Amino acid sequence: TEAKRTSATVNRYFSSLSAVLSHAVRLKWINENPCFGLSKLKENSGRDRVLTHDEIFRLLPCCRQSKSPYLYCIVLMSLTTGARQGEILNLEWRHVDFNNRLAYLKETKNGRPRSVALADSVIEEFKELYEKRDSKKSLVFASKTAFGRVDIKKAWKEALKRAAIDDCRAHDMRHTFCTLAAQQGASNLELATAMGHRTLSMLQRYTHLDAQVTKKFSKTISEQILQGVST
Repeated sequence: TEAKRTSATVNRYFSSLSAVLSHAVRLKWINENPCFGLSKLKENSGRDRVLTHDEIFRLLPCCRQSKSPYLYCIVLMSLTTGARQGEILNLEWRHVDFNNRLAYLKETKNGRPRSVALADSVIEEFKELYEKRDSKKSLVFASKTAFGRVDIKKAWKEALKRAAIDDCRAHDMRHTFCTLAAQQGASNLELATAMGHRTLSMLQRYTHLDAQVTKKFSKTISEQILQGVST
């Protein structure tokens, strides 16, 4: 059965449809936009779970110890690129650029392909996987028994248990990347680009970012504007 659409997804569809109908009104194809006057669905605030440095330091070794040959690389790539797990699992070897250290994410949630930079540590993992790959399979993280995507749910849960980490989902790696990038001073525009968000409003669920981004600049600005001002 088809998965139920979230309120946020319905609202995005609603906005797109309304824009099309508004254009139709301007072209005088219809007299009015039937979407006007309709209320959007209430959206939940979303998860705000971010791993601490200590949790990351515990998790990565446990992923390395996993029976899954892919888990460590998948988690490492997620933490260092902010890519969605689906985007990572659908990645094909032909879309990995070893020379420029890039991965081309063709199948994304919003339908817009993008490229992400791969850290040296991820590249090294990719090289090892490439040497051991089945040349008949196009996926980087190919299933051992089929030609589809690998299933890492069990390995992921076991790694979390060994690392003694509670209330953590694969998507939280993406949140963690966003937070760490913000701590480096990334702007909202840079974060939206890196995360593959189509609008800046999609960053609103990362409510903890505002203070972290502005903190980097507030001290410097304060020192600059208060130079020579006696108190």
